[in-house]
Amino acid sequence: MKTLAAFIAACALSGQAMAGGLTEVAPEAPVAPAAQPAPAFDWTGFYSGLSVTDGSVSDGNDFDTSGFGVQAGYLHDLGTFVVGGELAYSDAEVDDAGADITATRLKLIGGYDAGRFLPYAFVGVSDVEVTNSFNSVSDTVTNYGLGARYAFGADGRFVGGLEYIVEDKSNFGNTGFDLDRDEVALRFDYRF
Repeated sequence: MKTLAAFIAACALSGQAMAGGLTEVAPEAPVAPAAQPAPAFDWTGFYSGLSVTDGSVSDGNDFDTSGFGVQAGYLHDLGTFVVGGELAYSDAEVDDAGADITATRLKLIGGYDAGRFLPYAFVGVSDVEVTNSFNSVSDTVTNYGLGARYAFGADGRFVGGLEYIVEDKSNFGNTGFDLDRDEVALRFDYRF
């Protein structure tokens, strides 16, 4: 009998201990995967585009110029730096002088890769021709300058930019005058 009473007491005590049921373990919060860094923008590839120009030319007298241009080139992204080459054509009207200036430029470009932003410098040669109603003179001149480009859109195919170009030549076309030309170009390019 004592054994039966001890058994009943043990069962009753154990039943009360289980009355609340088993403690349920709270589920762990799901862990979100770490965000992947955005891929670095790559400037490598061919491009071509149009530009609108405004500037000045001096042969002892200063004249304003305005016109348009086209350009095509190739850039190679080396990681931190970008190098490339460009062939460009510019046609500008010389205000109040009845003349036109055309330039075909070959440029070597070197810049800093700042993601979608590309500041750069360039040097090169230009074949410049000055034409008026009675004469046409041309010569090969040096060009140099600074520029900046920014790639737009999800894939960076559209590029806007601003460029400052200087062309100087003493005794331009053996005419006795010195050519001093400055030009600012607002550029719109498409990357292939």
